[in-house]
Amino acid sequence: MSPKQLIRLLSIVYILFFCKMEAQSQTVITGTVVEENGSTLPGANVLLLQPSDSALVKGTVTDNSGIFELNNIHPGRYLLSVSMIGFQQYTSSPFESDKNPIRFDTITLQISLEQMDEVDVVARRPLFEQKIDRLVVNVQRSITSSGSSVLQVLEKSPGIQVNRHSNTLSMSGKTGVRVMVNDKFVQLPIDAVVQMLDGMSAANIEQIELITTPPARYEAEGDAGIIHIKMKQFTELGTTGMVGGNLGYNQAETLGGNVNISRRGNILALYLDYSIHYDRTEQNWINERFLHTDGFMGEVSSNSTRRPTIGVQNARAGMEVQIGSKTTAGLLLTGYQRLWNTQDLSDNFARFSPTSILSTEMSVRETNRWRNGLVNLSLVHKFDESRTLNVDVDYLYFKNDNPSLYKNRFIEGDSTLLNSENIDVTKETPIYIRVSRVDYRNKLSDRFTLETGIKGSLSEFSNKVGVSDLVENIWVENETFTQDADLSEKTAAGYLSGNWTATKNLRINAGLRFEYTDRFLSIPETSGLVDLQEGYFFPSLFIQKNMQNEKSIGFSYARRITRPSFNDLAPFVYFVDPNTFLSGNSDLNPAISDALKLDYTHKQWLVSLQYSYTKNAIAAFQPVLDESANEQTYSTQNLSYSRSYAINASFPLFFTPWWEMRTNLTGTYQKSKTAHYDENPVLNSFRYSAHITNTIDLPREFSFEISGDYQSKSVWGIMEIRQMGSLNIGVQKRIASGRGMLRLSADDILHTKIWKGNTNLPSENLDSQYIYDNKERNIKLTFSWNFGNSQIKSMDVRTGSEEEQSRVNN
Repeated sequence: MSPKQLIRLLSIVYILFFCKMEAQSQTVITGTVVEENGSTLPGANVLLLQPSDSALVKGTVTDNSGIFELNNIHPGRYLLSVSMIGFQQYTSSPFESDKNPIRFDTITLQISLEQMDEVDVVARRPLFEQKIDRLVVNVQRSITSSGSSVLQVLEKSPGIQVNRHSNTLSMSGKTGVRVMVNDKFVQLPIDAVVQMLDGMSAANIEQIELITTPPARYEAEGDAGIIHIKMKQFTELGTTGMVGGNLGYNQAETLGGNVNISRRGNILALYLDYSIHYDRTEQNWINERFLHTDGFMGEVSSNSTRRPTIGVQNARAGMEVQIGSKTTAGLLLTGYQRLWNTQDLSDNFARFSPTSILSTEMSVRETNRWRNGLVNLSLVHKFDESRTLNVDVDYLYFKNDNPSLYKNRFIEGDSTLLNSENIDVTKETPIYIRVSRVDYRNKLSDRFTLETGIKGSLSEFSNKVGVSDLVENIWVENETFTQDADLSEKTAAGYLSGNWTATKNLRINAGLRFEYTDRFLSIPETSGLVDLQEGYFFPSLFIQKNMQNEKSIGFSYARRITRPSFNDLAPFVYFVDPNTFLSGNSDLNPAISDALKLDYTHKQWLVSLQYSYTKNAIAAFQPVLDESANEQTYSTQNLSYSRSYAINASFPLFFTPWWEMRTNLTGTYQKSKTAHYDENPVLNSFRYSAHITNTIDLPREFSFEISGDYQSKSVWGIMEIRQMGSLNIGVQKRIASGRGMLRLSADDILHTKIWKGNTNLPSENLDSQYIYDNKERNIKLTFSWNFGNSQIKSMDVRTGSEEEQSRVNN
């Protein structure tokens, strides 16, 4: 899109957004609310509801004379609910609405017998909430999350492990994690997803859902489960939104800003979300490996400190149009850009014999830019109160440009310059995806709902890596590392699931999904390097039993799959030092996982047990040594299997009415076996983690939070990660009757969140260790302000773009 076209598009959106939207009236419902003595009741809540499920259609409050008015009501069958603190709720009988005005007789609210004088009721969500198939993290309940990135919030979430060294995520010890934003899967390789989340402001995030055993309506990709990020959405009539900014320091300055704005009428709604983040965080990477040959221990080491400049922008804009009384059309546009620039120097040391010492100074100039865009058209049609049809059509485009220039100076002993080496690397990766899906929901009775749907997608991926060496001032292509790969993938899927309320306290959700994939990967030397057609069935089952005294027990089973990402399959090279590389692996197979989970909850107390078995588990960042060339390559590899047992406990402690402590404990035992070495060991590991958050309410709208987390030793494939933790503090102040929020927080104040790992596999002569310090210690000041209409009750206008299910990296 040219700059002129972009300016025109933004101008149109601006005009539409801020021009008043008129809605054609259908009918009007009016009435008056009084108390028993005949006095009018201003400020009473008046809600228009669907009689089938009490879903909110429209709402308002009574004026100073106790009069209410609901305009632009489409013909249909409704209930009217009126409520006010201190009075018993009034609910009308179901009634029919047509184009004629409806006038309710005077509605009298009876005084509640449980009324108490001068009672202040403060309701707030807990930090963690357990639902039938997911654990919900209420992000805005955490003070120390203010000014943070979404990735930093995930690092503090139950059962989530973020490996910044390999840019991977794990959930309950497994790495096959998918990420969704507002019911849309993020169509990026997992390393790019991690980078995106690191630049996404948590200020725009309402909740994070951790779905370890997703139901059948979600695609089966991701054996570990789904991380669903729910951004703030405003549904009030009129204009409403939030604006915020943050300023921080972490070895260098960090800046960020965010805005949400929504304008909604009865027919047309527009919304816009934008965030920007600037960061100059320092990164330090120390990598060492030892070579055991003929009684001599050689050594190769590197010490690299990088000071990149990182700029991230995220934008979402959408439109929803009510077409008649039963149909809603939606348009969603999203864009993302992450620009990473650095120019640094690393020191490398190699001793291959008792008399040979080689030092290398490697300067690196690197740019890494990710850009993507999404256009989604959706349609939601309600045939009646029981049947709904959703149609989605999507087009997605992604591009990654990653040029690098390496200059190496080789020094023997203390000062003898042997020679210099210049390496130029270019990497260009465009990705195109087209997706269409249809979902149908039919509520057959008050107890049983049937859901079914189909989906098809076409993905095209090109990965062009060029590596050249400077020889006598002429750039010569390096055929060993230069590669051009093209991949196409076609997927088709269908599912059927049922939700059954067997009794008042027993719910059952069962489903079956089938997915078929046709993948074809070619390089210039080999057409059909990967030529795979596969189809799998994925059953799922959820059972939840509610008991007395707010107790419940739940059971779930689901089969999942993790397919290799495009980047993992495609050949590429990244130079850590002259003897250490990162590379792709075209021989990867998909991983199939069966998972069981048992939950027990009592009020806000939660205990869960999990078991999973994964065949061909995919492990990132696994080392392979070429002894003849003294080169070590890190790549993604299949394990023979991985078996995991996990227990999670989450509970609050209320020491006083103003002091709450929330504790989350996780323990995982994992047994796995490698598959790519001559001798493949069986690896056993047990790890545990703890996260404790103390929230203290102070006078004058102040709150204080202190939190800490600890993670014991863990294992990723054959790599052992050492223990680490962090201590965080924060304070917040509400201003202007809660519309504004000022927060000051500090993370990792003891500077103990440092990644340290080692590998020791004597049969492969692998003995290495690394230290990766992403400089997590920081201090942040954050300000946010809510504006617009906050008094009018919300209208339930559903977005048409639900559960978009395509894959880029699978």
